[in-house]
Amino acid sequence: MSIEITELRLPDAIDGSPDADAFSEMVRVRNEIEAAIIGNYDLGVEPAELLAIAKNPYDIWRCFVARIDGRVVARGLYEVQGRDDADSAWFQIEVLPAFRRRGVGGALYERLSAIAHDEGRSILQSSAYHLPGGEGEHITSPTGFGSVLADDEPVRFLTSRGFRLAQVERMSRLPLPSGVGEPVAPEGYEVLTWEGATPEEHLADMAVLHARMSTDPPLGEVDWTPEVWDEERVRDNDARRGEDGRLWLTAVVRHGASGRLVGFTDLSVPPEQDRPVFQMDTVVIAEHRGHRLGMLLKRANLHALDTRAPGHPAIYTWNAEENRHMLGVNEAVGFVAFGYESSWRRDV
Repeated sequence: MSIEITELRLPDAIDGSPDADAFSEMVRVRNEIEAAIIGNYDLGVEPAELLAIAKNPYDIWRCFVARIDGRVVARGLYEVQGRDDADSAWFQIEVLPAFRRRGVGGALYERLSAIAHDEGRSILQSSAYHLPGGEGEHITSPTGFGSVLADDEPVRFLTSRGFRLAQVERMSRLPLPSGVGEPVAPEGYEVLTWEGATPEEHLADMAVLHARMSTDPPLGEVDWTPEVWDEERVRDNDARRGEDGRLWLTAVVRHGASGRLVGFTDLSVPPEQDRPVFQMDTVVIAEHRGHRLGMLLKRANLHALDTRAPGHPAIYTWNAEENRHMLGVNEAVGFVAFGYESSWRRDV
């Protein structure tokens, strides 16, 4: 059996070109693999949606596929978050179930780890999905919150290569419609919502909030580079979102005395009503916590979703298991755990 590993060229668009067709085939295989793990296609993406992420100019994003007899049977992602001189590189290796235990994942790992070595990265990181339950020995997160079954296939793959568990995130699901009414902001604050691109008058504040999103949430032992955001990066982020075919709903909280935005949350809504919505970032600046602004933001955007884009089956979201406050907010509006995502690191 011969394993052929090639790097994909990112197409400019999903336009029927050979590069676009190869990218679309990779996305199809990705969706099949993840559906085999969680039991459905709810986490599936369209090629244009993943391409918008891949084209982020502020990160390094490279994709490889493994073929056997000309068929794509696996993919490997190599990502560097932030800057060229970042210490860490992320990789993701996914193999179709029928082609596991044949050395495909190992071959992709050797290719990706060699790139990290050549670039001088001192930390390798990865992640994996897990369903709840299962008997046997568990590995506990270093945060003390969350664990994974030691005998899970991705856990064996990573630990055998010297990786240690860095954090566990809970994946939660909220059935729709939420039925949440329009919330009332506490005294001294105002809630605003919009669709699509950030209004010009809020660009500077949103740059601050996006930067805080890279530093404020709990990270366990994950290595994450603090990000630099300015108005131009917010515009660029909005423009790429505008290319993925999804509706983006944003809710923000404005502090009355200062007039500044002090928190935000956003929802990524697919155009097809039978597909679920993804809850993306949520952050409240530390100086303004304790006023239930996180709950206000979630309820405001849920109400906006029910009003502006009804008909979707559910919302999915991810939160660190140690982020008990945000988990409490999500549970209060009806989110229920359906799985977990583990993060791993190896210091080279």
